[in-house]
Amino acid sequence: MNIQNAVQDFVSKFKMNDLNMGEIDYTDDENETSFPVNLNGEIRFFYSHLILNDHPTFDGTFFIQIVESQELNEMLSGWRVQNDTTWRDEYIIFAERNGDVLFCDTQNITSPVYGSIQKRNFIISNSLADFLDAFCSAIEIEQSKYDGDATDDDFNFREDFLEDIDLMLKSKLKDVEAEAFKYFFFG
Repeated sequence: MNIQNAVQDFVSKFKMNDLNMGEIDYTDDENETSFPVNLNGEIRFFYSHLILNDHPTFDGTFFIQIVESQELNEMLSGWRVQNDTTWRDEYIIFAERNGDVLFCDTQNITSPVYGSIQKRNFIISNSLADFLDAFCSAIEIEQSKYDGDATDDDFNFREDFLEDIDLMLKSKLKDVEAEAFKYFFFG
């Protein structure tokens, strides 16, 4: 999927759930020409064509809060630490989940997406477009097939839900990336 279609689908999936907080809208015109950090490639397209307000947050199993463009530099505080060889200046955090983050490597035009749990980094997809495609498909499964409730009576994820997510991820991402996606969202 190309980045434009992926970003438009991302907006559509956000609007699908009334429990999501904040606002996300798509604009064909670039909405900002300067950013507080250096952006290029797919992550630049993402921020140039989205209007983000009031800390947009996806609800549900795939809960994430999207970092608004004016907060990109501030979000890096605590991640860019001297003598930390695992964190590079080219990394841009675009989403947060309970203190863990999703970030892109801006050194590559496709903006590969990584997860970081307790500052342990792992690749989730080779491009932001691929991540958004998988993320939106996961949201679609949760909302459409499971009516927003993918847990059983004991609040464990339903086996059929996990199987559906696994099948979808394996059709969209490499095996190692699919496992990393599940690790980020399910532990």
